[in-house]
Amino acid sequence: MAACSPDGCEVVLGADGGGITIEQVKEAGKRYLVGDIEVLEDHSVAMMFRCFLPGEDQERIFMRFGLLPRFKTRICLDLHLLDNRTIFTNRTPGTLKLVVHGQRTELSSVERFELGMEKAFHDVRVRFEHFHLTDQMPTDFPLPRTKLVDEFGQWKGKDWPGKIHSLAELKERLEANEGPAEYPFPEWNEWGGDRTRQLKEGNGYFSTFKSEDGRWHLVDPSGCDYFSLGPCGTNPGDQCRVDSFEDLCDWLPETDDPDFGEFYKIGTTRRAAYMPLDSFKIIRFTALNMKKAYGERWHEKWEEISHHILMKNGINSQGNFPGLGMASGRTRLPYVRELPNFPTTDTLIFRDFPDVLSPEYKEKAEQYARQLSAWKDDPWLIGYFLRNEPEFNFVEGLAIADEVLHNPAQTHCRSGLIAFLKSAYTTIEELNLAWDSAFESFSELEKPIYSCSTTYPKSKPDIRKFSAHLIREYIKVPSLACRAVDSNHLNLGLRWSKAYNLDMMEGWEYFDVFSINCYDFDPTRDMDFVQHAGVDLPILLGEYHCGALDRGLPATGLKGVPDQEERGVMWRHFVEKVAAHPYGVGAHWFQYNDQFCLGRYDGENYQIGMVDICMQPYPELMEAARETSRVLYQVKNGEAMPYGRLPKSVPMIGY
Repeated sequence: MAACSPDGCEVVLGADGGGITIEQVKEAGKRYLVGDIEVLEDHSVAMMFRCFLPGEDQERIFMRFGLLPRFKTRICLDLHLLDNRTIFTNRTPGTLKLVVHGQRTELSSVERFELGMEKAFHDVRVRFEHFHLTDQMPTDFPLPRTKLVDEFGQWKGKDWPGKIHSLAELKERLEANEGPAEYPFPEWNEWGGDRTRQLKEGNGYFSTFKSEDGRWHLVDPSGCDYFSLGPCGTNPGDQCRVDSFEDLCDWLPETDDPDFGEFYKIGTTRRAAYMPLDSFKIIRFTALNMKKAYGERWHEKWEEISHHILMKNGINSQGNFPGLGMASGRTRLPYVRELPNFPTTDTLIFRDFPDVLSPEYKEKAEQYARQLSAWKDDPWLIGYFLRNEPEFNFVEGLAIADEVLHNPAQTHCRSGLIAFLKSAYTTIEELNLAWDSAFESFSELEKPIYSCSTTYPKSKPDIRKFSAHLIREYIKVPSLACRAVDSNHLNLGLRWSKAYNLDMMEGWEYFDVFSINCYDFDPTRDMDFVQHAGVDLPILLGEYHCGALDRGLPATGLKGVPDQEERGVMWRHFVEKVAAHPYGVGAHWFQYNDQFCLGRYDGENYQIGMVDICMQPYPELMEAARETSRVLYQVKNGEAMPYGRLPKSVPMIGY
């Protein structure tokens, strides 16, 4: 339904999804679609710009972006992104995170462009104004001048149980969460392992073990069974992006404030090597709140409260992006971490995939591995991830060798692929016969080929075989370099964003643990895929979460549930399913802190924390964590059934 005027159109988008068709996009021949959108609801909305090919009901490629509620925002959609060169973009003022998913698509081949949303839990009212197409990216992104954030970093638009209303209340609540760093279970040792389950002689570091019943285990430094359970991002608050949003906050310190200016981080960043620089202004409201309450002792008290909250509820690990007690040497929680600056090359094949057959890649890998020398003697370090969620893997069914041929650069990967084909087919005539192609010579493969395995369907076996080789080299080169520097700690892999491409299972033999991130209510399907692909390693779930709208944030995250009780149900079901799987050795919730209601550095604003922005734990989630940990090692060893009830779900609000 729509009500239109000369300036715009108010639309009711049905709960089943859909949107309005923008017929002018194709004919205009312009680069940018620009307009103002206001979500007329009390929560954020994930908007969708979909591109459909003729005769297809499923979009070929889409952009998903988040908008704040009741906050008119100018959007700018770059139609050049249909080339699928990136999944992420830099933020424009007011807009939350924008991602691109699908397959590379020529603008001229699109039949229909649709602006709307995915499935929601109710009909959503949205107002569109001043839409136009242009070749010039706008320089003006006007924002309403309305206060959305209170002095503590909380959303002003609603109240909820646990919301902080005064500094005195904040101090009282924080003091109630002080206490010792102790596990509640007498059978747990200092590492959070089960002292009654000695698996082998301890070597002073974390290791792995496969028992006679076929179950994989992590083993703590004393040799006991260890299941890694905990949140990612154990830092004093999430990063709160405030550039362009200063006027929306009731209070922000000056950047040179002698008491609070230290909590700002201002600068530029390049999220991926192929992306433009992005300027940012970030502050941590949680750290501000802690210093308001505790003064100069704030960080020490944050560590005390965090250790107490987590350990008393049966949390025995810090997931990726850890920060609790590490720099001070006071941590009581084993941790994993990501080795920064994964090796890249000056010329990239596709998105962040480097020219892995080049000498440059090997040299950069050796430089990268040297960082481990500073960590190699730390017994609290479980192991290291090589990197997080390679961006090329977000393209479903990707064959990286297709991208080698699509890219016009004369890369070492291209030379390697041509050499591989020359070895397989002595003459170009033999290749043409096998591929049903008509190349005049192998040198024609030095020219760009658009989607080789689609253009020449019979090339798929060769394209897949060489793609697997490239993925193996992508993993092998840095893994061997890391092992040469640090033989004490576990190589935990790449934290793949998904596990449905067999190519990405290649190279597993260079890891000690295979890690995947899984945004689903039940991890069994993903874990089974890895196991059935022939990967014989422990499996670590590096990220999972859900969120609800009943506490002070306007978006659920990548899985939605109705309320906090159902968040607890998801924790129990997910973690215990991981523990019950014969290869499951850990599950890391993303993340410790709620995100900022106006968005972190990239615009995510999800209610996904174990604690809120004022360091208040969510009791329903904590109780569920404690109940799971109480039976964790029984479930892990097949002595108890995993928690059976799936949570009630609602469509996500996530981007």
